[in-house]
Amino acid sequence: MRVLFFGSGSPASLIALEALVPCASVIGVVVPNDRSAAPLVDLARRHGLGINKFDPQKQHELAKRLDTRPDLICVATFPSILSRELLEVAMHGAINVHWSLLPRHRGPDPLFWTYLNDDRETGVTLHWLDKRVDGGPILLQRQIPLARGRPVVDLYNELAAIGAELFVNAIHLIEAGEAPRIPQDERAATREPSRTAGSWSIDLANWPTERVWHVLRGLTVGSAALLRDERGAPVFHGPARAYVRETHGRPAGRIENRADGLRVFCSDGYVDVDRASPAKRSWLRTLLTRLPPQS
Repeated sequence: MRVLFFGSGSPASLIALEALVPCASVIGVVVPNDRSAAPLVDLARRHGLGINKFDPQKQHELAKRLDTRPDLICVATFPSILSRELLEVAMHGAINVHWSLLPRHRGPDPLFWTYLNDDRETGVTLHWLDKRVDGGPILLQRQIPLARGRPVVDLYNELAAIGAELFVNAIHLIEAGEAPRIPQDERAATREPSRTAGSWSIDLANWPTERVWHVLRGLTVGSAALLRDERGAPVFHGPARAYVRETHGRPAGRIENRADGLRVFCSDGYVDVDRASPAKRSWLRTLLTRLPPQS
């Protein structure tokens, strides 16, 4: 099976390529034309694989200059939508790994929305690419429980390993002519934007304290700014430590400074959160000045 691999340089794309090399003939690797792709470029070169830099406006040229036509295109965390012409280069089409149980959480940031929507299960979907973003038929899917407060980095690593395994299984199924194409249920479909779109908030007034803790503990990597104060300004913070359910007499949404960090008051209790380190806070402040306000 001749495979053309598209990846971003993310850890998941590295794991996927490492899994594909022993089970397929990888004829080349396509990467975005920016510095983020460097880890994948290095890995591809260690395996003696050719590198193609991707220009979204020149996909026609990429399709024409391929020396060998692939049997299959495999995509792992690639930041651009592939054109129909490029998808049709491969005899068997293209498959993409997505970090949710499609059709739920279509879009560029599924793990973020998995936490924010309080999902109790998550998983990985390997689906066929077509003209609909994240809407193509499902080839393989695996579901796992999401433990409360599980760090998103830990979850990402497990899902990346599952995704790599699904790629290998898919290669065998396609070679045997047994690969399914299960239509997605459009009635169950959800689609969310990137977290940077600003169309989200942690609802301290209405969410249970345990849910607030779960989101803050799960999504905070080092430092974050997932909270807003009573004026709507971003609050920089570290990971959530613990939560307590009790009547406290404070208005829900109040965030108080304490000797050991921050205390975030909800309607039925509070969450204790570490402070952000000064270095991380400076970096986050620079980033957030470029983002629209949250609703």
